[in-house]
Amino acid sequence: MLGKTHMMVGIASTLLVTQPDSLTELLTASSAGAIGALISDIDVDSSSSHRDANKVIFLAAAVIAGAVAADYFANFGIIENVINNGSIAKIIVGILLFLVVCAFGKETPHRSFMHSFTALIILDAALILIYMPLTVYFTIGFLSHLVTDIFNKRKLKLFYPLKKGISFNLFHAKGVANTAFLIIGTAVTAIEVVVILFRIYVL
Repeated sequence: MLGKTHMMVGIASTLLVTQPDSLTELLTASSAGAIGALISDIDVDSSSSHRDANKVIFLAAAVIAGAVAADYFANFGIIENVINNGSIAKIIVGILLFLVVCAFGKETPHRSFMHSFTALIILDAALILIYMPLTVYFTIGFLSHLVTDIFNKRKLKLFYPLKKGISFNLFHAKGVANTAFLIIGTAVTAIEVVVILFRIYVL
């Protein structure tokens, strides 16, 4: 699957599972779910996938920048909650750990370390240090990436560093299935946002 597809499926999955009950939680869930769904594809193994990885990094950075801007201008208080719920030292260690894992993962073969439960566990540990509520949203987004990719023809090394990979071998990552997942993910996300906003403001 391509970056946009993973992002929309990740957001849709996160909103469906967590059912946010405030605008702050909606923004947090959507952003962390999107990052979780995107992060796996920073790994590279060819010049072509390197360009794709750069697109994923740009998309992830755009999500983070958008979330920070929304938090600042709409005063959701997310950054304030992060700072108030942990020491600065813990937050810095968590950020550094997250970045180190991503830097290592970026240089590993595609669908190996960054598509494994091993990477998820370490990244979750980093997020717990930064701000624990992010972990659930990120995890759902990350798992949505693994679930959609496992249908592809290329195997995932879910239990890295074990060499054995898993794949249902049903379709290619950039074919019709990618478009179908993108449409479904986008539609479910739109419906979920409308339902959540209705529940917040009307019910």
